[in-house]
Amino acid sequence: MIRRLALFTAACVTYSAFAAVECDTRKYYECYDYQESEEDKKVWQEEKYKLPAAPETNTLIPFEVNVSNANQFFVDPASVSVGNDGVVRFTVVIESSGGARTVNYEGLRCKTRERRLYAFGQKDGSWVESQGSSWILMQKQQHKMHNAYPAVLAYEYFCLDLEPPPSAEVAIERLKSGPAATSLR
Repeated sequence: MIRRLALFTAACVTYSAFAAVECDTRKYYECYDYQESEEDKKVWQEEKYKLPAAPETNTLIPFEVNVSNANQFFVDPASVSVGNDGVVRFTVVIESSGGARTVNYEGLRCKTRERRLYAFGQKDGSWVESQGSSWILMQKQQHKMHNAYPAVLAYEYFCLDLEPPPSAEVAIERLKSGPAATSLR
């Protein structure tokens, strides 16, 4: 009897671990009761994008990712756009406590909780486009991970209720106002 109970418990633990892994490897909306319609899959096309000007340090808007993280995170408001394709595009600047600076031009596809890295900023203000860049799913757990700034931007600022903000101005205002007081969806 004890052996059967031990086997049953082991099976339950294994199933639970498998179910968690399965959810982690599937698309966000499959794990959280969102299904992209067949029409959306067929119809959606990403718009062409234009790389923005290099960010101006004195206009950057800070946002917090993790209180235990020494890095500072900023968005360049001049680079924020909301496309007709539902993608919020922006330049993010990450500064380490040691003085290193990373500048990326990225996009968030709100409806599917995907992100894409378009280009890397250079010291001279130019951009190097990311070769082979594609949409990558963000999972709910990423929000709690160290340096998970795209998930923070999606969940707390730009993609509330799986919808992009109606305009770049609204997106910028959300950044200035602080994180949304909503639970992760």
